Parts: sequence; structure tokens; C-alpha cells
Amino acid sequence: MARLLFIRGGGGSAVGGAAGAEMRGAENALTLSLMFSGLRCILQYAVLPFLLPIVGIAADATVPILLLINILAMISIFFSLRRFWTIGYDHRWRYLVLAAAALVLLASFTVYDILKLGTL
Repeated sequence: MARLLFIRGGGGSAVGGAAGAEMRGAENALTLSLMFSGLRCILQYAVLPFLLPIVGIAADATVPILLLINILAMISIFFSLRRFWTIGYDHRWRYLVLAAAALVLLASFTVYDILKLGTL
């Protein structure tokens, strides 16, 4: 898995006093990723489809915005996974399952958005 995440040495575990700080940093990165994902969902499904037409912007104008948000979400998930593997986080395999499911969904949304851009 470390090879897929471009980690040299196969990842490891934090030792000593730095362990607590690295674990907190990884958990903070996860929290940030989840908050970003939640914001993405709110924007994608609640705000953009209803707010932009109200202010006179066509609903199709949201596609590039959503595409950018999806790409940023995938990058955020990748770097969270990478950080968990680098420090040898105890629950990294559990997070991998959640992250893989999220990446599959985001990839499908991204492909849909790209196809939709082609028809505009």
C-alpha cells in the first residue's frame, strides 16, 4: 500500500514524544478532509443547484465548480491516506475502506461532470 501512496520505506510508526503530535496531526488532517467533504456535499446538492438559478446563473455553470471541488476532495483524501501510512496510524486500514469508497464515488462524479462539460 505504501508503494501506491508514494511512500519510501513502507511507512512506519511514530516513536516517542513525537508520536502524539503526529497522531494528532493525522487526525486533524482526517477531520479537515471530512469537513471539506461535507462542505462539498452541501455545495453540490443544496446550495449551487438552487442558489445560482435564483441569482440568474444557469445551472450548467455549476459543472466546472463541482469538477474543481471533486478534484480537490480526491487530492485531500489521497494526502490523508498518505499521512496515515507515513506515521503508521493504527486505524489506517479502516480509513482505507472509507477512503476507497469515497474515491470511487468522487471519481464517478468527476467522470459525469467531464461528460456533462462535453455536452455544454
